[in-house]
Amino acid sequence: TASALGLWYWKGNEWGKGKIDLEILGPKTTQAGQEIIYTVKLKNNGNANLEEPELAFEYPENGLPLEDTDASTTDSAFNRLTKQLETIYPGEERAVEFRARLFGKEGDVLESRAFLTYRPKNLKAKYESKTISSTQISSVPMTFEFDLPLKAGNGENLNFSLNYFSNIDYVLENLRIKIQYPSGFAFISAKPNALDETEWVLPALYQVDGGRINIQGAIEGQEGEKKVFRAQLGVVINDRFVSIKEVGQAVEMAEASF
Repeated sequence: TASALGLWYWKGNEWGKGKIDLEILGPKTTQAGQEIIYTVKLKNNGNANLEEPELAFEYPENGLPLEDTDASTTDSAFNRLTKQLETIYPGEERAVEFRARLFGKEGDVLESRAFLTYRPKNLKAKYESKTISSTQISSVPMTFEFDLPLKAGNGENLNFSLNYFSNIDYVLENLRIKIQYPSGFAFISAKPNALDETEWVLPALYQVDGGRINIQGAIEGQEGEKKVFRAQLGVVINDRFVSIKEVGQAVEMAEASF
C-alpha cells in the first residue's frame, strides 16, 4: 500500500542517518555549454556491507549528459543515469564521475540530484540515501540581437534581421530561434525560411561562427506607439526548448512617409 511504501522509505532514511555519507561535488558556477564534471562521493560509515548498491544521478533539467552508457541504464524522462555498483564494505569510500554540459540563461540555477539505493547485509529491505547540488549559469558567451529601425511609418514594409554569434568552445546543435511579433505586424517573408513564420531551425554552430535571419513584414500602428519585437535563442534537449538568450527591441511608429 501507499502508506506501507512511505513507511518503508521512512525507515530507510532513518536507518541511513549517520551511516551513509553521500554528496555531489560540482562547480558552483559554469558558462552555458561548458563541459563540467560532477563527482558523487559516498562512504559507508556503518558496520554492515551495503549489497546490491545502485547509484542514480539525475542531471539538471537543462543538462546534456555526456556519459558512456555501458553498465548503466538511462531514463530520459528524468534525465537520469543509473549505475550498478559493487558491494560497499564498512568504512569504504567511492567516487563516481558524471559529465555534462548545462544550458540556460545567465543567472539560472540548475539542480542535480544523486540517489543511492542499497540493501544492508542480513536485511531484506532496500534503503535509499539522496542528496542535491546547485550550479548557476554565470554567463552565456553568445551574441544575439535585433537589427531593427528605430522608427517605422504606419502601413510601411519593415525589413529587419536577427543576428547571432557563438563564442562557446563547443559545437552547438539542435538550435532554434523563436520570435514574438507585436500587434499590427503582418509577416511577409523570411530568409532562411521559417517553420511557421515565428521559428527557425539553425545549422550546427561552431565557435566563432554566426548567422543572420532576415525578415520582412508590414506594420501598422498609431503615431508614437511603440511596437516591441521579442526573440529567444535556445537549444532543444529531450524534445524541450531551453532558452539561452533573449532579446527585445521597440520600434516607434511615426507618420507614414507616403
